[in-house]
Amino acid sequence: MHRLNKYIFLLIVVFVIITCSTQKHYKTLSFFFDGVPEPLSDSLKVQNDTLDIDSLHILALLKQNSIPEIFYHVPFKEKECASCHDQATMGSFIQPQPGLCYQCHDDFNTNYKTLHGPVAAGFCTECHNPHQSKEKYLLIENGEKLCFTCHDSEEVKENQFHNIAEETNCVNCHNPHGGENQFVLQKGACFKCHDDFKNQYKYLHGPVAGGFCMECHTPHIEGTGNLIRKGQDLCLYCHDKELVFKNENHQDIDDASCTECHNPHGGENRFILY
Repeated sequence: MHRLNKYIFLLIVVFVIITCSTQKHYKTLSFFFDGVPEPLSDSLKVQNDTLDIDSLHILALLKQNSIPEIFYHVPFKEKECASCHDQATMGSFIQPQPGLCYQCHDDFNTNYKTLHGPVAAGFCTECHNPHQSKEKYLLIENGEKLCFTCHDSEEVKENQFHNIAEETNCVNCHNPHGGENQFVLQKGACFKCHDDFKNQYKYLHGPVAGGFCMECHTPHIEGTGNLIRKGQDLCLYCHDKELVFKNENHQDIDDASCTECHNPHGGENRFILY
């Protein structure tokens, strides 16, 4: 009897194997056994919503781990090595920096009154990679990390102005190539925190109109208005003293401050009087 049951079971298995369709499998198995789940029943279906969610999750992971964009120097990308290198002498530069770079790029010596140290010395590759970089403008580092490869971060953070500034990228305020003063500030950098007087007055004081805030102010010295000089000394640094005191309105003013009558930023008349 036991051997007969064994043969019957083997026959059932063989019959199931040779049966082609899933539906026939179900009919055969359910004839002999109870509780066989029906094909494509709800318990066996794959939920479309689940697949959609998994797909979105996978796409999000791929985006997070995507290969970073690489920026290329045009001659390097186009394999024009001879634009910069002398191939006859083991690839040395065809001319030294910065003349090499100024073949294509602006000569900053003619653009600014004061140059950033590396620019003045012609060391363009101190900040820029000549071949490729994951940073825009082929920078060798991003943000303040680049500046702190040369500048002492502790000294920078001790500066009074930097303690109140919310910016973390130095180039938001400082021009990395040069400027009109020793701090190589970007044009309009002051107006990120201070009022833009161009929108307040009909007439502007010359330095204000030209955007030369640093002619009178410095962010690195404490005091009223952070002025670089006091009283008349500040105004007479630019204005001719003899011409000023020839004006009958200026007689007997002695050492009175010019800003008692004149607004140092602008006004509604050409004499910028209060």
